[in-house]
Amino acid sequence: MPSFAVVGGGFGGVAALVMLRRAGYQDVTVFEKGERIGGVWSHNRYPGAACDIPSHLYEFSFAPNPRWSRRYAPQPEIQAYLERVVREHGVGDRIRTATEVRSAVWDVARRRWILQTGAGAFEADVLLCACGQLSIPQIPDIPGREDFAGPAFHTARWPAGLDLAGRRVAMIGTGASAIQVVPAIQPAVAQLDVYQRSPGWTIPRGDFAYGPRMQRLFERFPALQWLDRQATFLFHELGAAALTGQRWLLPVLKAVGRWNINRAISDPTLRERVTPGDEPGCKRIMLTDDFYPALSQDNVELVSDPIAGITASGVRTADGRERPVDVLVFATGFHTHAFMAPMEITGREGRRLSEVWAQVPRAYLGLSVPGFPNLFLIYGPNTNGGTGSVIYTIEAGIQHVIAAVREMESRAGHSIEVRPQTAEAFDRELRGRLAGTVWHSGCTNWYVDSHGNDPNQWPWTWSTYRRRTARISEAAYEVA
Repeated sequence: MPSFAVVGGGFGGVAALVMLRRAGYQDVTVFEKGERIGGVWSHNRYPGAACDIPSHLYEFSFAPNPRWSRRYAPQPEIQAYLERVVREHGVGDRIRTATEVRSAVWDVARRRWILQTGAGAFEADVLLCACGQLSIPQIPDIPGREDFAGPAFHTARWPAGLDLAGRRVAMIGTGASAIQVVPAIQPAVAQLDVYQRSPGWTIPRGDFAYGPRMQRLFERFPALQWLDRQATFLFHELGAAALTGQRWLLPVLKAVGRWNINRAISDPTLRERVTPGDEPGCKRIMLTDDFYPALSQDNVELVSDPIAGITASGVRTADGRERPVDVLVFATGFHTHAFMAPMEITGREGRRLSEVWAQVPRAYLGLSVPGFPNLFLIYGPNTNGGTGSVIYTIEAGIQHVIAAVREMESRAGHSIEVRPQTAEAFDRELRGRLAGTVWHSGCTNWYVDSHGNDPNQWPWTWSTYRRRTARISEAAYEVA
């Protein structure tokens, strides 16, 4: 049986480890550069951090959790859930934490991957990269940023034990992390300045606690949790249809978004400043019930003037005003197109994946790249979406990997590689479909680069992704 190396110890890495072991592949090793598993859920420990997908869909299908405390699980519970899955499936000894994979090279003669890690060399027949799309924080290069004298950090690197009570805080950004942090810290801080470049659409979160009685019901009657999971999935499938093909649904999302603003903000000027002018879904649609009420508080100011620079003690905007700041927080997203960085992957004929992807990252079904045998990308290019659960996508991708490896074994091969014509045909289909989605309707978002390329989004429903990854076409892959 082949051996597997998995890079990344978040949801993708844990799913790969457990699912491969359940499929009968015992020689699986996961490398995680952090001190513990969890990926983004280990790093993102900012106040208010929680899932923005209902808990019953944001979990492995093979490990349902009837004991979530809330409809939208908070970060500590998600981290604990991943650790419990590893423990209950008895796979902890297959995970090497604090071990970064620096490079991987395909050995043509031996048909194996040679990895260079922080703990030395390692070899495996099959390489899975579960590095994620949102793992490298992005901080804008604002003039004077290095001059700031107080604490300054990205939300994904929130300092442990930081006390914000009575302090003046500048929050740069109004995206997915900011709308969770702002309500969480607003009651404690003396002043909170929220710097907005452009507003994004939101819809109500509808979060609530699962009390002990409800948890017992889910535990005793698993069908109830399954039904809730299915209903949630269908709701997100409807959202995916709206963003990708059924554009007639977008006015409904816009109406809900306007209601979410109007019910919380009475000031017409503030309402106008937080109301987007682009199509719902062109930027990521966010879920919140408490962000707009927090913006309306006396100790919060929404700043829309562009930032001109940062000084030792404040933030200066283009109108010449400088606002004093004690703590500077960057809620400015991630490097979303650097899928494998900084790891360097070298395939056949010495081709580096970074060179192949120099213009735009491309992969067949987001999973495989011509010229890189026995390499599979979990949550790779074009497997993100404006809605839906990444856990669902990850599981579908790993099922495809298992099917591919079994195809290789059934044909007594040692390597399997997607054919160039297959990858090219898929890419043409993908780009043609993306052009008609809401993400290309004219706004500035993190999906589409300056050249109009979108290496992130999946332009169909997620049931379509599962269907297309469920089987291996003999014509799609070459086995040797």
